[in-house]
Amino acid sequence: MKKFIILLLLMIMAIFVFSYNNPDLKTRKARNCRYPDLENIGNRNINGRIYLLFPNFISFKKEIQIGAMLAQEVEKNVKLLNDPEVLNYVNGIVQNISRHSDAHVPFSVRIIDTDEINAFALPGGFVFVNKGLIEAADTECELAGVIAHETGHVAARHATERLTKMQLLQWAAMPSIFIGGAGGIALRNGVGFALNLKLLGITRGSEKEADILGVEYTWNAGYDPYGFIHFFEKMEAREKKHPGKFASWFRTHPSTPDRISYVKREIENCLPPKEKYIVTTSRFQEIKAKLLAYDNVMKVKNRGKKKPTLIKRNKNSGGERKPTLKKLNNN
Repeated sequence: MKKFIILLLLMIMAIFVFSYNNPDLKTRKARNCRYPDLENIGNRNINGRIYLLFPNFISFKKEIQIGAMLAQEVEKNVKLLNDPEVLNYVNGIVQNISRHSDAHVPFSVRIIDTDEINAFALPGGFVFVNKGLIEAADTECELAGVIAHETGHVAARHATERLTKMQLLQWAAMPSIFIGGAGGIALRNGVGFALNLKLLGITRGSEKEADILGVEYTWNAGYDPYGFIHFFEKMEAREKKHPGKFASWFRTHPSTPDRISYVKREIENCLPPKEKYIVTTSRFQEIKAKLLAYDNVMKVKNRGKKKPTLIKRNKNSGGERKPTLKKLNNN
């Protein structure tokens, strides 16, 4: 017991000395940064407790199992883009962001062959990026910012946090909810491509946390963190011009009035500026050009397909003959 107390005191002293000798950390704390210890990204416990007392009941192993099962359900309902070059490129960004994050699960990525602008991450590090998102981004840092936001959801374990809270609320009625049945609960709450927001843990609080973590991970990976803001501003502007056209994006990325402002405040007050940032790359432009060429080929193919048409009959041309009853001659 004495050894434990001594060790605890030494740890407290070490933290105090580090804080005292680190003016940047003290400055970030003074500015009320949510996560001032940027130097410890990758070793921070950002999802340790639920309701202050209870830990996250779902292990990382179980979380990966749930995510894999949900990923299979998604793949049954979408068309994947099976292009190794595009997949490897996006996977490189995903792996770079995840290495500079607080996530503790391996990441994998799939590209969905759709023009819809969207991306989402399932528990366990399964990331789905729509082709339309890559095409809508003007720079690589914009694409990286969106991916980093999704990484923030995985790192903070929002989905399993949500499931743990459900477990606490239903403890008496369903005591075995996570004993061999977590996947079933997950599926009942969010199977299908619609992806129930409750399962993904998308609440205003979780979105804000994913935003802040996302710009931190973008910055830590060397990308310009303002790319994240630029993309969200672009989506806001497009939605105003064409209401409802980007419903898929705003279904999984809820818009709030102060969202962009607090992300800007995080960047300006909490992220130390770097001499150089990655804004875009020639590789990004090559991938966009390839996707554009792919779209053009698909348009030509679809143009040649005959679509069913309805032909309206002219009443004066006799029209359709009606069935008649013929009377039999008894003689």
